[in-house]
Amino acid sequence: MNKTHEAVMVKEVLTYLLGDKSGKYVDCTFGAGGHSALLLESLQNDGSLVGLDKDPEVKQRIPRLLQDDKRFSFINDSFSNLPNHIEEGSLDGILIDLGISSTQLDEAGRGFSFQDSGPLDMRMNQEEGLSAEQWINSATQKEIETVLWKLGEERASRKIAKIICDKRIKRPIESTQDLVDIILSCLPRRGKKHPATNVFRAIRMQVNHELEELYSVLESAGFLLKTGGRIAVISFHSIEDRVVKRFLQGKDRISSTVSYSAIGGKHIKPSREEIRTNPRSRSAILRVAEKAA
Repeated sequence: MNKTHEAVMVKEVLTYLLGDKSGKYVDCTFGAGGHSALLLESLQNDGSLVGLDKDPEVKQRIPRLLQDDKRFSFINDSFSNLPNHIEEGSLDGILIDLGISSTQLDEAGRGFSFQDSGPLDMRMNQEEGLSAEQWINSATQKEIETVLWKLGEERASRKIAKIICDKRIKRPIESTQDLVDIILSCLPRRGKKHPATNVFRAIRMQVNHELEELYSVLESAGFLLKTGGRIAVISFHSIEDRVVKRFLQGKDRISSTVSYSAIGGKHIKPSREEIRTNPRSRSAILRVAEKAA
């Protein structure tokens, strides 16, 4: 069943990110275009918005309303490559909505979902890098165990990694259902959360190098934003949020020495009404900060 993707915390993003409605903004995770459409609607005629997405299929789904708007342009690339497309010190705002869109989850052929059987792919761009199938059938048991623990916070990481390696000796693990069956053999179903949630998230993050990409775009943001420009990041689990929080505090930097001041409080959570109408927003955390120097 196809589900309509709803952009998360739109009202809060519009309130805290748009410091200058005549400015230049980048939506680093265009996805289904929900945030971009409303950002563009809020900008003045002399404002502009660049949509960016790693998934090449996204370009085929850009709403006609955006395509026809001269203030909007789209780039098919990873947000870690943002400096290749944007002039230093030219941006008034950067939006990053981490995670995966409902559109991608609904396509069984992409391999992101544990709800529908499909090829075990999980790549944002299926033309680049190792698929989840290739990685899970070639990584060592220790590598798999480490990824499931560090990126998925999966307590049964050792047990699952061992069974994966035992099973693939007899037959390669090729589908999402193959992986779900392995997980369910280790973890009983309790409560609403599916036992495969953490494992699928961890492998997806590994295959797409999501933490490395996040560190890279955060570093770049300081150089691309004007003084007074703002960055807004929506994360959906503690690992990503911790990276964002520490970076904005001036920790875990590589080269950036930019100072930021928090906008809207330390972090912003969705309203009860939004959680009620869009359950996907329940775990969302928005952090907005302004470049001070």
